[in-house]
This record gives sequence, C-alpha cells and structure tokens, in this order.
Amino acid sequence: MKLSQLKHWSKADNGALPKCILSSYAGCSDYLLEVEFKHKLEPLKDDTDNMIKFQSIEQAKDFLRPIGFTSVILRVTDPYDEFSPDGQLSNCREDMTISI
Repeated sequence: MKLSQLKHWSKADNGALPKCILSSYAGCSDYLLEVEFKHKLEPLKDDTDNMIKFQSIEQAKDFLRPIGFTSVILRVTDPYDEFSPDGQLSNCREDMTISI
C-alpha cells in the first residue's frame, strides 16, 4: 500500500484505520511497517514504490501519530527460536500492542 493511500484512508468519513504491524526481524536493524488490507499484510511504500523503513520504534511512532494512529502492533520475528519453553515447535513470532 502506498503512503498516499493510507493518508487518504485516514481522512475518510468513517475514521476506521487499518491494522498496522511494525515488524522487526532477528539480525536486522530496521523496522518495516505493514498495513492490513483485505485480510492481507502489505508493506507500506512511498510514492516511488520504496518500502518505508524505520531505524527505531520512536521514529515509527513520530511518523504514524500525525496520520491518526494511537497504537501499532509490534511483531518480533526470530527464525532462530525453534522451540517454545514447553518443548513444542514455536511460531517464531511475538506480537505486542504499543501505544503511540
């Protein structure tokens, strides 16, 4: 999804914003912002079709606050976390909601 589409969506009459996921992957220093659209996650892109990335959670918060978001889901993915504490296979992903 393009940033211009998200901004237009935020100004729509119903005011319902989509779910946003701020993804962090083990071994990477950037955060990727994904938007849920039609039950699928799409990376947020600028008008030149480059994915929008952030160096910190604070940078992402400062970006999303003016658009109208009050929270975002932080998704941490660690492909090296092969097993959960109970010995079962782990999904290697942890979601948490953070306030903006």
